[in-house]
Amino acid sequence: MPYALELRQRITPLQNRYDLIGFHNGTEQVLGYAEQKRMAIKERITFYANDAKTEIAFTMGARSMMELNATYDITAADGTVLATMKKNFGSSLLRSTYEVTTADGRQLTCQERTVWKALIRRFIDIPLFAVQFDVLDRGHVLATIDRQMKLRDVYRVEVQDDAFDWRVAGAIAVAQDAFMQR
Repeated sequence: MPYALELRQRITPLQNRYDLIGFHNGTEQVLGYAEQKRMAIKERITFYANDAKTEIAFTMGARSMMELNATYDITAADGTVLATMKKNFGSSLLRSTYEVTTADGRQLTCQERTVWKALIRRFIDIPLFAVQFDVLDRGHVLATIDRQMKLRDVYRVEVQDDAFDWRVAGAIAVAQDAFMQR
């Protein structure tokens, strides 16, 4: 059964903050809050289960400091690895591409939906071309991530398989904003 998430950016001067919202039977449910420090040498984004930051829901962190083919681990609050995400530098020259391996061994590809929009966005970063990503499982669309045209960044995530961990889907959505310096 499909499900939907929405990632809403909060504007703050020192860090990127996001609210991760889930939708169930037409009602919104806050699933977590994410924070990313700007200009960090080693990327780490923590998703909190509450706004008071007393309970961690999950994290996404780089294995090493700045690199072209960065690898990120998405981990549960107890440290269990939910997935790894690695930037595919060669494919990303045309359109941003990430390889995602889930804990159950699924090999997924997350990439910008259209090459021509990706190429234009590289030369002219204007909001006319909303960032759009597809998460592919053996060539079939597992999830879509679409940036909404609003004052602050809002990403709509549509997942086609409810077995796909919402934490991994949320982390991939944050990566599209945070790692592309949106």
